[in-house]
Amino acid sequence: MLQLKNTLKSKLHDGKPQFGVTVGIGSPEVPYALGDIGLDWISFDTQHTVLDIQTVAVMIQAMSYSKTVPIVRVASNSLDAINKALDLGARAVIVPLVNTKEEAEKAVRSARYTPPGLRSWGGRAALRDEDYAATADAEVMIIPQIETESALKNIEDIVTTDGVEAVFCGPFDLSMSLHVFRKFDSPTFERAVNLIVSKCEDHGVAPGLLAPIGPVDLAIKYGFRLICLGSDLPILTQTITTMLQTARKVAG
Repeated sequence: MLQLKNTLKSKLHDGKPQFGVTVGIGSPEVPYALGDIGLDWISFDTQHTVLDIQTVAVMIQAMSYSKTVPIVRVASNSLDAINKALDLGARAVIVPLVNTKEEAEKAVRSARYTPPGLRSWGGRAALRDEDYAATADAEVMIIPQIETESALKNIEDIVTTDGVEAVFCGPFDLSMSLHVFRKFDSPTFERAVNLIVSKCEDHGVAPGLLAPIGPVDLAIKYGFRLICLGSDLPILTQTITTMLQTARKVAG
């Protein structure tokens, strides 16, 4: 029997940056291939892509041989969405649009078994781990997204919520909320990022960045420790575009 062990959680506690990618292309071939290259985590995005929960289940199975940790970004802060993602094998759940401590507490309760949580028992999660119920509450991570001005104002309340050990900054939505959309070098955005990182560091929470805002060394310089290198579809198109431009230039 396999036992649930969230290596991402333990590595974050060691203070080292952990790198991953977001997946939205609905083929198990993607995580099957990516699971073997040394990524710390892969996030399956059910909020902004074509992925549905049945597809995600197959994709998590496709990387079951891998040491890379599967994460699911759920579509909303709901008990149903969080329950299903965890039952299908997610070791962490990214919860969008968490703006208050109450919303963070709701997300945590949805991921914890009763009592004191609201998560209901689903036998699928324990098919290969007979001790799943005893270890899940300690190993599973709930990761709120900080992506609005309201969330920024409540950042300390969110990161001090019991059960929150990491947060993700959603840079595109946050910059839009702050009226500096995609202007990641603006003083307004830089102050927001520095506030998120500093509040996380003050309370022993891992700060994450859910999309690139420039070279990866910038994210590391800011102090982010849970860093997304990009999303599969943009990486695919950008890589092939660069290859095509090079080929046409050589060909004259």
